[in-house]
Amino acid sequence: MGIEYQGDLWTIQRWISGFYNNAYLVTCRSTNKSVIIDTPDKPLELIEAAGNTDVQAILITHNHWDHLEGFDVVTDRFDAPVGIGADDADAVAEKSGYRNPIDVSQDNVLQIGEITIRCIETPGHTPGSTSYLLPGDTPAASPHVFTGDTLFPGGPGKTVSSVALDQIIESITTHLHSLPANTVVMPGHGDFTTIEQSTEEYAVFAAKPRDPKLYGDVAWQ
Repeated sequence: MGIEYQGDLWTIQRWISGFYNNAYLVTCRSTNKSVIIDTPDKPLELIEAAGNTDVQAILITHNHWDHLEGFDVVTDRFDAPVGIGADDADAVAEKSGYRNPIDVSQDNVLQIGEITIRCIETPGHTPGSTSYLLPGDTPAASPHVFTGDTLFPGGPGKTVSSVALDQIIESITTHLHSLPANTVVMPGHGDFTTIEQSTEEYAVFAAKPRDPKLYGDVAWQ
């Protein structure tokens, strides 16, 4: 059974598998239409739960193997279009399950029943990394953003060069930290944080001198 989070219009279920990977199923409560976000290994419980819904899309946050180990199994089960950032699509382009590609470019909006998901380009961890925003479904409800390996509690995802670190910081500060402060950050691994907490942590990092050659696993504090 996935860990479940309830909104008025949607339900989010999370499964943890593989390299402490998170996979998510977001379901519209009134229409039972759903979207799967990321496909790590051992996705059988995810598939079982998703089988009770009408899967409209499979969204991939980025092209690293640990988020795609279950891709073939999931796409064999569900005949749904797949979304992945254009610069990461080569990882799945030859797979039979990569059918009817979805446009996940900046600010494209996907309609899943009565809920919407907005695509946010957040390159840096990989060139095509993409985050997916589920707006708050009532004035009092918090938005939720699925960030893959772009943003975690305490810092950004791992980068392979100082140029990539600059890029991921730009993605975070421009596109993610501009979201409402109460937005819940649901990353590709581990625990959740909020935009408010992340912004406060980054301010500590930004106030200190930074080695221009810095990259890799970087912590805000």
